[in-house]
Amino acid sequence: MKQVYLVKENETVRVFHSAEELRAAGFAAAGKVVDEYEFNGNGCYARIINGEIVVGFTEAEQAAQEKEEQIAEIKAKLAEIDRLDGPRPIREAVSQMADSAGLDTSYITRHEDEAVALREQLAALAAQYA
Repeated sequence: MKQVYLVKENETVRVFHSAEELRAAGFAAAGKVVDEYEFNGNGCYARIINGEIVVGFTEAEQAAQEKEEQIAEIKAKLAEIDRLDGPRPIREAVSQMADSAGLDTSYITRHEDEAVALREQLAALAAQYA
């Protein structure tokens, strides 16, 4: 497996893909050596934290990214419900008018249970990471 050589220079990380490239740049040794697979698997992302070269994201950054992905997924589902059934304020107004006239509102609110559950999930995520 190929190696990636990481060198700390002026509070930045320089990346070299071979020992020859490292020496040609004037460095005798790398600060950290990782497998190319590991480096690529972490998005080719390296930086300095507390004076140490770190490859990839911290647990807090990963959790924040997962939260953002979950929120985006929930918002996309809510947008799809709005696309199918119309925006929520309009659905609620039409549903109220239909109820007062004694009409069937099941078609208007066919996705409302799902929308309520999604809004609850969104609120729970927001509270969890607040």
